[in-house]
Amino acid sequence: MEHGLEQNGRPGLWGLEQKLSNLLKPVTPDPEFVDSLKMKLTRAPAVLVETSRRKMGLLVVSCGLFAGAFLVWLLRKRWQ
Repeated sequence: MEHGLEQNGRPGLWGLEQKLSNLLKPVTPDPEFVDSLKMKLTRAPAVLVETSRRKMGLLVVSCGLFAGAFLVWLLRKRWQ
């Protein structure tokens, strides 16, 4: 009993492997590239955490709103 792709006398995956082996020739990678890649994969990455300026912005806006409201209060009190 034949299994899978090898039915009906077809070579199946083994024939595909042979065809790919004939078409694709091995390539020797550049040693400098391999060393660089190995270094990047084995070295712990540098993590930079940016500080948020959102709090400073909220503080400036809050101070501006407070100063504006205080100015309106002073002007109303003066004209009464």
